[in-house]
Amino acid sequence: MCQSKNQVTSTCFPQSELDNKKRPVTTATQFKTSLNQLMTILMKEEPSYVRCIKPNDNKMPGVFDPTLIRHQVKYLGLMENLRVRRAGFAYRRPYEAFLNRYKCLSKDTWPNYYGKPKDGVELLCQAMEYRHDEYRLGNTKIFIRFPKTLFATEDAFQLKKHDLATSIQATYRGHAQYKKYRKMQWAVTMIA
Repeated sequence: MCQSKNQVTSTCFPQSELDNKKRPVTTATQFKTSLNQLMTILMKEEPSYVRCIKPNDNKMPGVFDPTLIRHQVKYLGLMENLRVRRAGFAYRRPYEAFLNRYKCLSKDTWPNYYGKPKDGVELLCQAMEYRHDEYRLGNTKIFIRFPKTLFATEDAFQLKKHDLATSIQATYRGHAQYKKYRKMQWAVTMIA
């Protein structure tokens, strides 16, 4: 068909398709590829959900079934979210994320902390001298009540980064000088 004299037919079936031995992409493969791309995009984002509560099973406006609503509120975890919001905690992060970001602010957690993340976060809070009313430790997350506490922590982190960079530079330069010294020492030994 690609060698047809009819221009429409030869345009629809180019020679390159005849030479291509690759099987055409199936619908299932296209779906799988599309789903993988979607999952990659979703994993990069930090999702926030809008929780919808169905007021009744009959799709009637202005009719509320309290038993159905109570059941949905309970199993969506909305009561726990309300308690946290009412308590006024402006920031909440999993222990691992908080510890990985701010572990350089405490000598007990820097450079590596091998204990439980919750214990590491507790050590960080003590090192940062947080007052007890400024934060709470949950089962899996730290909750910080006041934005000023978080800003102070972030400012301390930004200042500490310069010290860490200086320390890394000093270590590297010391290692480079040691290698240079060992090379010179070897040269002297070879000459002597």
